[in-house]
Amino acid sequence: MRISGRTVAPALITATLLALQATSAAAAPAVPSDAAAAAGWAGRQLKDGDHVEGDFGADPGLTADVVLALSATHTGRGETTAATDWLAAHAESYLTGDTPGDIYAGSLAKLALVAEAGHRDPGAFAGRDLIAQLNSRMQPSGRFTDRATFGGTEVNDYSNTLTQSLALIALERDGGAVPGAAVDFLLAGQCADGGFPVFFPETPAECDADADGTGMVVQALLAVGNEDAAAGKALDWLEKKQGKDGGFAGTGPTAVVNANSTALATQALRAGGRGAAADKGADWLRGRQVGCEGAAKDRGAVGYQEAKADGSALRATVQAVTALSGISYATVDGTGATEGLAAVECSSPSPTASDSAGASPTPTGEPTEPGGSATPTDSPVPSATVTPTPSATTPAPAGSTYPGGTGGSGGTGGALASTGTSALPLAASSAALIAVGAAAVVAVRRRRSPGTGA
Repeated sequence: MRISGRTVAPALITATLLALQATSAAAAPAVPSDAAAAAGWAGRQLKDGDHVEGDFGADPGLTADVVLALSATHTGRGETTAATDWLAAHAESYLTGDTPGDIYAGSLAKLALVAEAGHRDPGAFAGRDLIAQLNSRMQPSGRFTDRATFGGTEVNDYSNTLTQSLALIALERDGGAVPGAAVDFLLAGQCADGGFPVFFPETPAECDADADGTGMVVQALLAVGNEDAAAGKALDWLEKKQGKDGGFAGTGPTAVVNANSTALATQALRAGGRGAAADKGADWLRGRQVGCEGAAKDRGAVGYQEAKADGSALRATVQAVTALSGISYATVDGTGATEGLAAVECSSPSPTASDSAGASPTPTGEPTEPGGSATPTDSPVPSATVTPTPSATTPAPAGSTYPGGTGGSGGTGGALASTGTSALPLAASSAALIAVGAAAVVAVRRRRSPGTGA
């Protein structure tokens, strides 16, 4: 393999990636039941069976993450196809934020990954060449940037290390040359302690390593088979930051142990061969999964900090699925997917009145700021089996937005997404990966949300 401007030793490609390449045409591998149940719950949150609906309307970024979750578990073939078709039909809105001339690199990368996981051609998806457009967003510095004007004259850029990582993964999976400058730009953001931030720092002294950023960057570096030493230092940093219970916290407003940060870190640890630490992370996530003690409509969901299906659960769940499946975003593949959505099947019915197969919709209330709330103990999910069930349609949890931020190729970049509206910036969920590509809907939401000044 050769990255543009770099010669790469084949030995540096991870065993995980090699295994996928060797078996991509084979039948789907066995999927852990907890991962399948989580993906099944997420699939049942699709409105009309093909998209996620939030407070501000359809949420294509989160819809894409549901597709990736189902692909990771090789379940819900019908829902995956329908949701991917829906994304193709709404690609223009997703990629441009309904503003002609605007374009979001994170959306391009995530949509390309959805196409690749579903064995569709990202070079001809929804009448677009996503790969060519993604490459066109790379600046001379190597940074992939957004062009967001919201119809005005000021050009904003929300790109960050998550955008950069997804772009590298999407380009690598497409089989073409990954620009060496893009890899170099990502590496330049590594902090002195070995971790990576979410936001590109102005100076090395401002580098604030984060579990979400580090988890995504490691997956990208391993995917392109490059910079083994840098990935190793980042993995060492993750192991040092892991809590005794296996969980990870983000930084800033998300500096609480949570499912999103834990999932991204666990994916990186698994891909990087740190099995013991990855097992601990997966165990922490299982302790936040609703099992037989919960209402039937909630079973399988993974909560942000607790085992409950609240307004932040869908974002936590879709990110947890890939970690529980033991794969990285570089290896998500829907080959051999089966029909139907998996579910937790318990030996006896729950005594609660709401516990029925036809239970009403998932709560859509806004989550509250998690800071100060106690992290649940690591109790195992009650014994249960997972069986495929017909898909059901329920209203999805609230959508997301994140505040603006500017930055050129050397600036600080965008901002971290949150669950809720701009009135709750960065509250309740790091949702870091899901944030990438979500900027495209901010333009519409700014116009709809009172008090935003837009």
